[in-house]
Amino acid sequence: MRIEQRVIGACHTNVYLLISEKNNAVLIDPADDAEGIIHWIRESGATLKYIFITHGHADHVLALPAVRDCFNVPVIISKTDAERLVHPDLINDRPYVTTPFLSINPDLLVQEGDELWMDELKMRFYGMMGHTDGSLAVIADRVIFTGDTMLKHGHGKTTLPGGDEERLIASIRRMTEELEGDYRILPGHREETTMEEERNYWHSH
Repeated sequence: MRIEQRVIGACHTNVYLLISEKNNAVLIDPADDAEGIIHWIRESGATLKYIFITHGHADHVLALPAVRDCFNVPVIISKTDAERLVHPDLINDRPYVTTPFLSINPDLLVQEGDELWMDELKMRFYGMMGHTDGSLAVIADRVIFTGDTMLKHGHGKTTLPGGDEERLIASIRRMTEELEGDYRILPGHREETTMEEERNYWHSH
């Protein structure tokens, strides 16, 4: 597999393309700038098969309606956060939203333990509640896309509706304890880190 990354939007959101050996791709968190993301996907030479949303915050979904309309592919999100896409009042409430987000009906609703195959890649969904009620990480091989739940030496804010500081820290600690060995951690913001580095950090705080 290969992974491409762009930093997009007012909140400097990490957007990822996870690409299989057969050149099929999953787009993770289409933050903003739909035109730029569409150009990037076409430039990559990959065939987009899915769009995965780690959680339903504005800075991770603003380009979603236009990108889905362009490529006509399924949108995947947790069963819990799906409501945010259907009734996007919380998305449009953010001060940096200049064009209102249009309601989206997701195609695949997933939860912890669900798996999805794309060619040789098995994507496993892992619950990381606390940033939102339905935040999910996705694990592919030894890589974890954590959204805003696990950032380098920290986590995303918990002050928005659905946020819970204690619950999020518990989610992070559970992940560091349950998943053995090392992984690349590709977060929704900031630079990438590793499971070993975060395990050491969280076990010392």
